[in-house]
Amino acid sequence: MARIFSEPRSKLKASIVTSATLRQRIPRALCALMLCALLAGISSGAEGSRNPRYEPDYARGAFKGAGGVTLNYGWLAPLNARPGEKFPLVICLHDAFGTTRASGVLARETMRARYPAFVMVPEADRPFTWAKADVIRDGGPPSQLPQKLPLLIEAIRAIMRAEAIDPARIYITGQSMGGVGSWGAIAQHPELFAAAVPVCGVWRINEVPLMLSVPVWAFHGERDRTIPAHFSRDITAAITKAGGTAKYTEYPGVGHESWTKAYAEPEMWRWLFAQKKRTAR
Repeated sequence: MARIFSEPRSKLKASIVTSATLRQRIPRALCALMLCALLAGISSGAEGSRNPRYEPDYARGAFKGAGGVTLNYGWLAPLNARPGEKFPLVICLHDAFGTTRASGVLARETMRARYPAFVMVPEADRPFTWAKADVIRDGGPPSQLPQKLPLLIEAIRAIMRAEAIDPARIYITGQSMGGVGSWGAIAQHPELFAAAVPVCGVWRINEVPLMLSVPVWAFHGERDRTIPAHFSRDITAAITKAGGTAKYTEYPGVGHESWTKAYAEPEMWRWLFAQKKRTAR
């Protein structure tokens, strides 16, 4: 059951999607169908909210874009912020089931003390997806679902004007559908992000030149049958070959839920918060 908390101090409002673990056993014959559904950003439910669960420390609200569409998102402010101090912003993108492991990790008291930051957890309500990779369609037509990424970028820019955010330290991460969205964000708006951590995601190899300015650390499970691991292997190798910065971790014997291990990696968080964009916009 969602809990509602006080609004953040800025004039903007916020709302959140947080961590949970969803395990489903899918027959091999349905893997391609499930993959298409996840990349499209849908599951078997009806249109509307993905019924996200909320961490107690997050405030919730909404941002209405210029086109009249609303983005619900969660907002976690740094502890003991001092006037004039600027902080990183971490965007956590959920999967097709409204789950994001990263937001729960970042809400822990130890993490908030070690890495003071704003955390934004937006919601892509159905029928929206974050971004359309259209890499695996199994012969089907490209996805026609609307994308939430353009509205998210609009919201980020608005929040940057309202909060004490360091524009040189904006990070994005996500799992599954959120991993796809993370790749899409740095391909379409590389000027905005200082680093990205896509977990079990996928994107178009031909767009690698667009994202070379953004350091990436990608994670995947070796036995992922939903989004096969070779997609992360291939795109990180292509980034490295083209002169960009791409780290890659693959977990032997792990399936689609590689986010459990990925977000438990202390070194990943140290690396992420050490990244700083030379020219921030």
